[in-house]
Amino acid sequence: MIIIECNDMQDLMVELAAYLAENIAAVPAIKTSSIVLDPLTESALDVNDISMCIKTFFAKKSLSNDFIVKVTAEKIKVITITERKVRIEKTDSGLLVCPHCGMVTPYEEEMNVHVKAHYLI
Repeated sequence: MIIIECNDMQDLMVELAAYLAENIAAVPAIKTSSIVLDPLTESALDVNDISMCIKTFFAKKSLSNDFIVKVTAEKIKVITITERKVRIEKTDSGLLVCPHCGMVTPYEEEMNVHVKAHYLI
């Protein structure tokens, strides 16, 4: 079992877990601020392979410069280098769209409060 600590990236945890499930023979379980990988076979998981897979995930999302992946024994820690801002999309009609659930509003302050609520629950 390998633990991936994701303290500063709650908004990407589900996507990362899905990516790992597709690329590694393991079942990811999402905890509050970590992902636990349980192998599907009796053979042990290679921490370095998982680390490379996580780095590839960040590269595909163009976030390689925002995170460091640090390996220690059976733990992998993902550390934020730069402060990331959630990208709130704006439609042609000027409406703001939540990147997490798709809620739409014309009011920027309402959207900011709404997006913050995603991290509180």
